[in-house]
Amino acid sequence: MKISPVLSLSVIIALSGLSAAVTGYAADSGLTGCAAKKQDVQMQIEQAHAHGNKAQEAKLKIAQKNLENHCTDEGLRREREADVKKKEEKVAARKADLEKAQAKGKAKKIAQQEKKLNDAEAELQAAKDTLSR
Repeated sequence: MKISPVLSLSVIIALSGLSAAVTGYAADSGLTGCAAKKQDVQMQIEQAHAHGNKAQEAKLKIAQKNLENHCTDEGLRREREADVKKKEEKVAARKADLEKAQAKGKAKKIAQQEKKLNDAEAELQAAKDTLSR
């Protein structure tokens, strides 16, 4: 089965983005872009090896090879900007949903929509924060 480089890179970005959230190591090291992603994947490989998780280690080594072959800082920036735009659209939709709930005046529905809006705004802020990494 052949996996497209773009799909693979998206999976890599998701994996290494999770790593950055967990370890924060790349942010502390001053690395950005693909270099930070590569460092994060390397740290995950070391952690998987230390815990004897061979399956995870193998997957991460594949991700590492794909990063080496396909990751560019420009491409990574474009993906992150697209993610921010998507999150901004989600926030706008949540605001519209909240306004509809407020118009109906049902407190429970308003509270639900406020929570969804707050969650969407937090996701947007996280996406914006990754732009500088």
